[in-house]
Amino acid sequence: MAGLLRPEELIADLQHTLQQRHPRPHPIRQLLLSGRLSRDQIQWWARNQFHEFRNIHRFFGIRYHKCPVPELRRMLLENMVEEEGEDLFGGKYPSHRDLWVQFAEGVGIGRDDILNYEPLPGIRAALEMYVSLVQQSHWAVAIGTGLVFEGGGPKRMKEEREALEKYYTWIPTSCLDFFRAHEYHDEGHGNMVVDVIKQHCMEEKLQHEMREAVKQARRYHVAAERLHL
Repeated sequence: MAGLLRPEELIADLQHTLQQRHPRPHPIRQLLLSGRLSRDQIQWWARNQFHEFRNIHRFFGIRYHKCPVPELRRMLLENMVEEEGEDLFGGKYPSHRDLWVQFAEGVGIGRDDILNYEPLPGIRAALEMYVSLVQQSHWAVAIGTGLVFEGGGPKRMKEEREALEKYYTWIPTSCLDFFRAHEYHDEGHGNMVVDVIKQHCMEEKLQHEMREAVKQARRYHVAAERLHL
């Protein structure tokens, strides 16, 4: 599609772009969902995923800092509070970083091991490239790149939790709160991302930037996934 798109057309175009580039789930996820990962592979995945979750404040903070709309900043702040731990204000869950450490311990990784683990260079590089993309993008585009991660978040997290419960029964279900938290919260986050794109990317130049940024964010995400196993 070319030219200025209406809001719904733009969202459909971005989602089509993501589907065209990666029409099937990543092989790692296919193995996870079908119960074919070994214990060692689950542990390797858990270690390397942790790098994103312990650094998520970096790009969330950039989005918040750049956003000029007070109402949106409140929503972004709520998102950051959830990531850092809603228990700070009487909520149920601690930080998502801590929830992932809990999951890592449940799959047999020692706490000191996961906290001090150094991921593969390619995984570190993918995160740095995404942080740079968010830093350099228009504020609405920076938020809009969340479509790659949060657009289908609740469904993805539900599928992963159910697969872990069904096929990997050696993992205590009490250690799966990371997935439960995202099943609940990511729906609202995904809706906010879509609304920002619809309302604030209604110039042809911005739509082009949004399209290219989504492609780049997805490319970084997939590049990191390929290194997880």
